[in-house]
Amino acid sequence: MDNLRLYFVTWNVATKAPSQDINALLDFPSQFNKNKPLPDFFILGLQEVKSQPQNMVMDSLFSDPWTSAFNKVLCRQEYVIAKSIRLQGLLLLVYTQLKHITHLRDIEAQYTKTGLGGMWGNKGAISIRFNIYGCSVCFVNCHLTAHEHLLADRVNDYNTIIKYHNYHVQETSNILYHDYVFWIGDLNFRTDHPTGSSPTSEEIVTSLKKVEKDVYTNILRHDQLLAVMESEEAFAEFSEPDIKFPPTYKFNIGTDEYDIKRKPSWTDRILYKVIANNYENITLRADLISYNHIPFYTLSDHKPVVAQFNIKIRHGFIRSLIERESPKPRATIRMRSAVIAPMSQTIQDTAEKTVTDGLDAVSADICESTETFANYTEKTIKFVLNNQKWYIGDSEYRMECILSQDVEIHPNDWIGIYDASFQNLDDYIAYEYMAKVHRPEIQPVHVAPGTRVVILSFPVGSGVRIPGFYRFIYFSQPNSDVRSVLGVSTPFEASFKTEDPQWASTSTNPTPKPTSATSDVFTDFTGLDVANLSRHFSHDLSID
Repeated sequence: MDNLRLYFVTWNVATKAPSQDINALLDFPSQFNKNKPLPDFFILGLQEVKSQPQNMVMDSLFSDPWTSAFNKVLCRQEYVIAKSIRLQGLLLLVYTQLKHITHLRDIEAQYTKTGLGGMWGNKGAISIRFNIYGCSVCFVNCHLTAHEHLLADRVNDYNTIIKYHNYHVQETSNILYHDYVFWIGDLNFRTDHPTGSSPTSEEIVTSLKKVEKDVYTNILRHDQLLAVMESEEAFAEFSEPDIKFPPTYKFNIGTDEYDIKRKPSWTDRILYKVIANNYENITLRADLISYNHIPFYTLSDHKPVVAQFNIKIRHGFIRSLIERESPKPRATIRMRSAVIAPMSQTIQDTAEKTVTDGLDAVSADICESTETFANYTEKTIKFVLNNQKWYIGDSEYRMECILSQDVEIHPNDWIGIYDASFQNLDDYIAYEYMAKVHRPEIQPVHVAPGTRVVILSFPVGSGVRIPGFYRFIYFSQPNSDVRSVLGVSTPFEASFKTEDPQWASTSTNPTPKPTSATSDVFTDFTGLDVANLSRHFSHDLSID
């Protein structure tokens, strides 16, 4: 596998709940194109999700209506939420196919408020970043200042986000340092004609009806976003596919007719940035598959905009084993109101050491060649379940973990217990810190060279209280803000040793059935991190 397919949605939903079928929004295969390939990732960014205090309280305990609607479509196709973040009306969801879960590294979410000088979260940006198959990716969802005459405020919003939106992973501490950046959202840039020659909204709507072959050049020449990109005031680092769809704002809700109180504008955009030559022996690129709007959704005054890209990954490649050059320094980022310095030499040295350490385990005969390249090393953990059934309340549950040579166990590493058909990496039922269940390492003769084996022992009452099928997921978490998924177990069954008829499992289906753990009602609070219940509160509880 050399490429990943990414599917993006940006939509200002105008505080409305999902009342229309969203299968078309996600471009799922139908009876007419059943063989259409599914994306590896869905990146869904919404703006103006209803966020009054009573909604935020409920959404912190249960899935919000939009997340629930997406789950009903995507989780049935074995997608899970790798990470989500919400800031008042902004919502960003990243879904991944299950097969990619154990390749997610350094997952982190961040937010920046720009409303009322940075004190209000009704405007701003949220983001999710991680490494996948040797590449760093960053997804940003934003809602910038509204109104045609406040162009300078939108420019300032962008530069504020770039300056203050920082991550804990040093090599990619800034949004623009990532190999791939995709910036989506309601950017709120409008069509802006020179004073004295500005057409009315009715005249613009009339000209739109005369457009042929989706060529909107005459109107796009007055687009504010394209203008500030050209002048390098904002978004100069990004590219946008050619726009071949009509303006997505502003419509009369419930119709396909423009609201002529505002000039029709392309407020909803999807931009991207690639550092093509960040690594030796491979050129990164993002290949556009499609970029369009979906006109028949009428619940909002905006139309959703969608895009698909294939991105090149480093799967199967690392730096030359002989020519160990330092990473190429990133160029200074030029902006009107903020200048981000290039990556420091210390960070470069750290990055180089990481690569070098990973090469030490590679055999000497490969090192003799300057033309042969091994797979980059990935920290992995394999669960070996000694017993396929966990008897609830009977005795401790033991299993083996096989660790690749480069795995370092941190004090904060933890193992989550999940429903076998879990929908979200945040939806653990219970957890145990590795330090609590870790037993002395053993080295059985059947273990491959370069790997280590540890025994994990889960005490009685570790969180599995209800019969059903579950999984273990190992998280490496050197600090509270960044985590990596190193291993996912096969499903195992939990049951009472002496089956009580009212609890007895009657399932004969080899595919594990979801238990109540994946519903929107908590049935077991053992080991639950209560702080996570309030993770939205720390962002904002204010009314839009």
